[in-house]
Amino acid sequence: RASSVAGQVWRLAKDANGCREVQLAFEALDDDEDRAALASELRGHIWEAVRCPHANHVVQKCIVSLKPEAVQFIIDELVVNGASPGGVSQAARHRYGCRIVERLIEHCTAPQVQQLIEALMVDAVTLSKHPYGNYVMQHILEHGPADQRQKLTAMLVQHAHAAGTDCYARAVVSKALSHGAIEDQVMLARALLREPGLIATMARTRHGHVAAKFVLQHLTGADRAEACRQLTQEVNVLRASRYGRFAAAFLASSDGPVSSQHMVHAAVGGG
Repeated sequence: RASSVAGQVWRLAKDANGCREVQLAFEALDDDEDRAALASELRGHIWEAVRCPHANHVVQKCIVSLKPEAVQFIIDELVVNGASPGGVSQAARHRYGCRIVERLIEHCTAPQVQQLIEALMVDAVTLSKHPYGNYVMQHILEHGPADQRQKLTAMLVQHAHAAGTDCYARAVVSKALSHGAIEDQVMLARALLREPGLIATMARTRHGHVAAKFVLQHLTGADRAEACRQLTQEVNVLRASRYGRFAAAFLASSDGPVSSQHMVHAAVGGG
C-alpha cells in the first residue's frame, strides 16, 4: 500500500478517498525513514492542508506517526514561513487548522513547540474566545510546557471578566482551573471571585458550572465563604437552570471539595 501512494501523497491527500489511503499507508509502514519519506511529499503544502477538509487528516497522521524531529517542517511552515504575521493564529482559528496545531502541541517536544506557542500567546485572549481557537488554548493548558501554561493562566487572571463572560473562553478557564500548578489555579479562582456576580453567572452555563465548582474546590477560608455566599444568593436561579442545578447541588451537598471526575460526570449529565 505504501508503494502505491509514494510520489503522489499530496495529490491523494486532497481527495476524500485518497486521504484515507495515505493514512493507511502511514499505518502500514514500520520504518521511520519510510514514513518520513512519505511525509516529505507534504513539504510546501502545509498551509493548503490547513484549509483542506481531507489533507488536514493526513498532516495529523504524520504528526502522530513520525518522530517529533521528523515533523519539524510542519512547525516551520506554520510559524517561520507563515502566510502572514500571526499566521499560526490564523491556523488556530480554522476549523481544520486548529486540529493540526493541537496535534503538534500534543506530540512534539517542548523546545519544538516553544516558538509556536509563543506566537499563539500574542493572541491568547482572542483565541480563547474563538469557536475553534479555544480548543488550541485548552491544549496548551493540558499538554504545553509548564511555563507556557503558567503564562496563559496569568493572562486569564488579567482578563478574568472577559474570559468568564464568554461562552468559549469559559471552557479555557475550566481547563486552567484543572491543570497546572495549584497556586496558579488559586490565583485564577480569586480573580474570578473579585468580579461581582461572575461566579454565579458562570455557574448557570455549560462550561462555567464546571469552573464554578473548581473555584469552590480551590478556595479556602474567607475566599471560599465569599464564593459560597455569592452562589447562595442566586441559588433559586441556579436550581432553575439546566447547568446551574449542578452547582447548586454541589453547594448543598457537602463542605468538602469534589473530585474532577465528579465534575466531568455532572457536565456530561447536563447534556
